[in-house]
Amino acid sequence: MKNRGRVVTAFVLALSLAGCKGKEPRQAAEDSTSARSDSNGAPSAPIALPHAVETAEAEAEDIQVDIDQGAWPAAEAKLAVLRSLADSLAAQGVPGPRRAAFGSALDTLSAVIVAKSKAYALAAANRVSRIVTGMMAEYPTKVPSAVTYMDVAGRDALYGAQQSLWSEAAAAALEIGRNYAAVEAHVQARDSTLDRRVTSEIQQLQDAVGARSRGGAAKLAQALLDEVDLIEQTY
Repeated sequence: MKNRGRVVTAFVLALSLAGCKGKEPRQAAEDSTSARSDSNGAPSAPIALPHAVETAEAEAEDIQVDIDQGAWPAAEAKLAVLRSLADSLAAQGVPGPRRAAFGSALDTLSAVIVAKSKAYALAAANRVSRIVTGMMAEYPTKVPSAVTYMDVAGRDALYGAQQSLWSEAAAAALEIGRNYAAVEAHVQARDSTLDRRVTSEIQQLQDAVGARSRGGAAKLAQALLDEVDLIEQTY
């Protein structure tokens, strides 16, 4: 128990520091237009999303399913895959600061997986997802990064509600709304019913979090995660 306590304390400190350092880069990632220039200052052709980043995005999301189900050996296997991507991320041009943040987040995730601390492991794994989404935002993608950030924030809202971490849940609910605003016109043009439903559920989530309704907030966060899948299908 003493060892687990030290691990949890280390996790809280690491995640807090990551959050403080991550606010400005996160906004930069959301606002990124993936614009690049050649040596003469002229715009150059967009660079394709590196395969290693695609793999990291999928593994970082899938590992959360394993953690939620208590499938620790499977989670450890996915963590190993994520760690194995370090060289590929470097070779495929992912900037050093993003790779450093990725490695640090994996160290934190590894510690809480070893401790088999489900709540902390879910939060740590979603932190990895957020960092990878920042990587993706540097490249042209079929689905805008704002939609992927909705997915990440939806999980933050879900985990926050489940653990009654209301400040975290409130910040996540607001983040969902900000990112949906960036794609709402697109969704409205393609599926107005989906748009109305998402808009309503975002407001309901914010209200449920404000009321500290654990069950209601968790249910709405999950509903919005399902809606993100439908939004992705409009692209």
